[in-house]
Amino acid sequence: MERAPLTPRPRSLTGSPQRSRSLPAALGPLALLLVLGGACAVRTPPAAPVAQADLLPQVPTEVSVGNALAERMEALCEAAEASDLSEEQARPLVKEMAALLDEYLEAPAAVQANPRLQGALVRMNDAAFQIELDGNAAPEGPADSEESPKDTLLTEATFLAPADLGSTYAQVEAALRQVSVGLDIPANDPTVLAYVNLYQGKLRTWFSRALARGYPVVPRMQQIFRDEGVPPALVYLAIVESAFNPGAVSRAKAVGMWQFIAGTGKRYGLQIDFWEDQRRDPELSARASARYLKDLYAMFGDWPLALASYNCGEARILRYKAKNPTGDFWTLRKTRTLRRETREYVPAIFAAILIASNPSAYGFEAPPADPAEPTASVILTEATDLRVLARCAQIPVEQIQALNPSLKRLVTPPREYTLKIPAHAYASFQEAFAAVPPEERLAVAMHTVAKGETLASLARRYKTSAEAIRLANLMKGRRISPGQTLVVPLGVPASDPSLYVESRPSVPKGAKVYKVRKGDTLAGISRQTGVPVSRLKELNGLESDALRAGQRLVLAEKSEPEGLAPKPSAIGAQKAPAGRVHHVRSGDTLWDLARKYGTTVDRICRANRISPGKRLHLGDTLVIP
Repeated sequence: MERAPLTPRPRSLTGSPQRSRSLPAALGPLALLLVLGGACAVRTPPAAPVAQADLLPQVPTEVSVGNALAERMEALCEAAEASDLSEEQARPLVKEMAALLDEYLEAPAAVQANPRLQGALVRMNDAAFQIELDGNAAPEGPADSEESPKDTLLTEATFLAPADLGSTYAQVEAALRQVSVGLDIPANDPTVLAYVNLYQGKLRTWFSRALARGYPVVPRMQQIFRDEGVPPALVYLAIVESAFNPGAVSRAKAVGMWQFIAGTGKRYGLQIDFWEDQRRDPELSARASARYLKDLYAMFGDWPLALASYNCGEARILRYKAKNPTGDFWTLRKTRTLRRETREYVPAIFAAILIASNPSAYGFEAPPADPAEPTASVILTEATDLRVLARCAQIPVEQIQALNPSLKRLVTPPREYTLKIPAHAYASFQEAFAAVPPEERLAVAMHTVAKGETLASLARRYKTSAEAIRLANLMKGRRISPGQTLVVPLGVPASDPSLYVESRPSVPKGAKVYKVRKGDTLAGISRQTGVPVSRLKELNGLESDALRAGQRLVLAEKSEPEGLAPKPSAIGAQKAPAGRVHHVRSGDTLWDLARKYGTTVDRICRANRISPGKRLHLGDTLVIP
């Protein structure tokens, strides 16, 4: 799903808040064309009136003027919706749309109120927005984001020779006799069969990975869909949308397993802000997806049409149903009303459902008996450092992040937040977390900038650092303006600005770095780089063998003897008491070390003549009092 629906209110023709970048001038928002492209829309001056001796001048009525303008808008929409447009084909259409919008804005209010014209304007808005979406490039996203597979999957050729068609149909029929999918799927449709064949052949590895990624979450997703009154088989829509990847991002900036853009996500209750993006939470977004599908089914009374509108938006399907009240998706698919992506989208989902509902019948591995580790929920009422939470749960911080994928920072939001942890860790977590003083858990304040205030003055006021405030608000510079709202980190951990940026461990200058890829293990990286597993763990502060794609690991030189201590830095240059020296590892903070050694941040700072805001670097040597 790549776009918000037009209902209940149409988008403005001045553009879309979901654009990933500016398009070429001729394909940008229509309002921009009105400002910059005055010469683009060529207008013919009105013809001189013709004198008629015997007749009064024929003055067009407001209704006829409105209808004429509506007809021209509708003609442009027909041209835009007829087929996929290249940039060259779209450019003149958008110019004409800009000119018609200009005419509409200059028309009297009575003309603008014409119902047919209002409908044509909404339709033209929809067409212009779709042209804009089609021209969007892939948006920027987090380092571990992946492109939505839908962007390339639905461009695959799906033609099958008659012999292959027959054998694939026989296979599907045999599988359906074993397991019912709980949904009316036309198993003899050539395109559905072509996708079944494609998933078993050319895309077999990709499909296997999608199934494996989905196994731990599918049972819970299916229960959510049942609770919402949606066929549980439709959870496999997520194979086509994202391959069950919560970090998937499409060209149109749709995010997560269920590919919500921000507008539709918020409409269905998903929180999307500086702190978290619930489109990345599999369960929350699954419930939102089920409710959206349920609304679409109520609108169209047909699951294939509901799925088609999930992909292309309600407006286009509503127009089709208005003209063809009894028409279904398979009839619509034969026309040129839908773009190729939507025509392929529904068969691709049905084929995924057929295979995923009975994988062994198609030569795929069946799901494990116990696919997911049970979790427990903890209610947090204030912003808290994830490393504090991980330590209390006695698990790596990466596992906290994996269980709570909506979090965008190493800090929970400054509001009530439901944190998921392994169920086995719940009792010990509660006890350990209760022992952490509130001032050491991290807190934030929301501050509205007043005239004359600077980051430095705010840092002094809140007893934090200007750099921490800057990073907490993703600011490129230090300039702030009156009326601007800032997140101000408070408490001892706030002296470490790295808490507020996307999770990326600091790497010493000149160090060799390895970026973890999917499927990598510490043992495999060790064999590849020649660095022992124990040394990799030591250099990177790893407490377990768990890795995540995109993680950066610091590597020792192959020639470095195992166990060689890092060179001491300027920190702690004075002679240290025996047995009380700590060599800084990746991820260490002063607060972590104070907890580990049973001392305080203040005592460590005094012993090493550093401030609480001092950034620690891999290889630094600290005296522990």
